[in-house]
Amino acid sequence: MTAPAAVRPRLAMADNARPPVNLWRFAAVAAEFVSPILGGAIAGYYLDEHFRSAPAFAVAGLLLGTFLGMYRLIVELRDFQRSL
Repeated sequence: MTAPAAVRPRLAMADNARPPVNLWRFAAVAAEFVSPILGGAIAGYYLDEHFRSAPAFAVAGLLLGTFLGMYRLIVELRDFQRSL
């Protein structure tokens, strides 16, 4: 048995309230920022092992991954801001 409509609480949002933010989107942004950095560092490490060139490729991969991660972060946050 349900309560009459006049007694049931309203679950509607206020006129100026925004819908809840999807936290998985923030997790995706973090993953897109971190993965190029880790990928560049790991690829650089293996290239250094293969060519026996101490930290040259590892540092280059880390820097390239950082720039790519920052680029993806800016693009994702700009798209996120447009969707608000």
